[in-house]
Amino acid sequence: MFFPMFVNVENKEILVIGGGKIGARKAELLKEYGGNVTVYSEVVTEEALTKIEGIKIVNKNLSHDENEIKELVKKYFVVVAATNDEELNDKIAHICIAENVLVNNVSSKTEMNSMFGAIVKNKEFQIGISSYGKSCRRSKALKGRVQKVIDEIAAMSE
Repeated sequence: MFFPMFVNVENKEILVIGGGKIGARKAELLKEYGGNVTVYSEVVTEEALTKIEGIKIVNKNLSHDENEIKELVKKYFVVVAATNDEELNDKIAHICIAENVLVNNVSSKTEMNSMFGAIVKNKEFQIGISSYGKSCRRSKALKGRVQKVIDEIAAMSE
């Protein structure tokens, strides 16, 4: 069970391992919140990733070697394991957890110590929604309904 908490990532070093669609989405979100985002991927398959201003891209393959992974991740505040290799993502997650680094593993619902929730926000409120990783579709449905409610409340105060 994950404790809901908001974390300031502004000016924090953040590593996204994987240059695909999910990695790009996570990198863009973390950059939006002020993180110093580095994407580590042998091949960037998501072109949108290359267009995000201020993101550093390191085109290098990450091996399964535990020492190499440990040396890479230990200097980061948050790591997102977003490769297309579930075994590698799990290995990254286990190493990060052992090193007390926050890690989000996109290929697992349990092998991580931090989770991204759906975000609903306007000028007055920011709300995080989580289904404990069980139902992304239902989280998105709830997100839409909550957005309508906070927009209605914002309109009443204008």
